[in-house]
Amino acid sequence: MEAMSSSPWDAVIFDYGRVLSLAPSEAELQEFAALVGVTEPPFFEIYSATRHDYDCGRADFRQHWQAFAETAGVELRPAQVERIAGMETLMWLRVNPEALELAREITAHGLRTAILSNMPHDLLAEVRKFSWLDEFQVKIWSCELGTVKPDPVIYRACLDALGCPEGRMLFFDDRLNNVEAARDLGMEAHIFESAEQARAIVRAGMGSSSQ
Repeated sequence: MEAMSSSPWDAVIFDYGRVLSLAPSEAELQEFAALVGVTEPPFFEIYSATRHDYDCGRADFRQHWQAFAETAGVELRPAQVERIAGMETLMWLRVNPEALELAREITAHGLRTAILSNMPHDLLAEVRKFSWLDEFQVKIWSCELGTVKPDPVIYRACLDALGCPEGRMLFFDDRLNNVEAARDLGMEAHIFESAEQARAIVRAGMGSSSQ
């Protein structure tokens, strides 16, 4: 990224899942769904819809998968839940090297970076083993705050930690409802499609601000 003399933002916020981490492949989702005993679709829809308490830190993985089983109308044995939880964690631990490189480029140009993620304690314990987390000045995890995106409270917590006004923030997330919530607060927000797409947005913004 070419050096720019100014920027329309003071900080850039990244989601974790499917942004800083690689998305599970279709094959992985199919294998995961088969292990759970629910076809895909509608597996991932149920999976996403039953995560609220888990991501808020009010349920552990056993309680989460029990809630899933009740919603899906399946029975999950304790040993099966252990295997499911292990596979789930592995699926979300593959770092997106291109997104991480973009975050480093942004930092090198004098902007702060942050992570704002809906994440349960179980996964967070493993994610915290990544040494590169220290490169982000602010990290907001839903399980520690007790609320999830798109609740405005979690965005406010990130803004307060960064000490930046809403209009000076750039946010990337893979979910439209999370992006729309950020925009409602006055942030510039985009659905993350790829590191290349996000880099183009950053370059365009910095280029226009220096003209």
